[in-house]
Amino acid sequence: MANLTANPWSFVAADQAATAAITSITRNGIASATVQLTGPLTGLAKDLYISIQGTATKWNGGYRIIDVGAVANSFLIGIELWKSTLANLGAVGNVFTMAYPQDIEVTQMLWDNPTAAQTLLVTDQAGNLVWNPVAITGGTLTYMKAFPIFGLVLNTIGSGTLQISV
Repeated sequence: MANLTANPWSFVAADQAATAAITSITRNGIASATVQLTGPLTGLAKDLYISIQGTATKWNGGYRIIDVGAVANSFLIGIELWKSTLANLGAVGNVFTMAYPQDIEVTQMLWDNPTAAQTLLVTDQAGNLVWNPVAITGGTLTYMKAFPIFGLVLNTIGSGTLQISV
């Protein structure tokens, strides 16, 4: 993962989030839920921060893995009390690893040297769109200034370097 001690932060394609599709999310009482994936998630480990996105329910958001499941491709997440009433069915979507799990105040974003037909997709931990520009070969694309991001997810970095000033 990129060095987050410098400012601006710098990310390349290798820093893109690992992702896997969700088969199900099943509550385990009021404090946790088990997430079952269709396949492996690269780097799956206890204390890893993940983002659940694309569910048709209120499961979308950021979570910390509190244990890796005994069943292959599953893990346990801690949940807030209000989520203990969410239905177990209909929670299909995707899991992404988070680049940075805390809230940040971004002052500027730059995408340097993208190649044509490449994509950049940045979301927050709930899957809300932060930036999804169209690549221009050899150009530098600048985004807006001074905005909050609630958990940073680098869904896709096709080429070039993404710089985020915080």
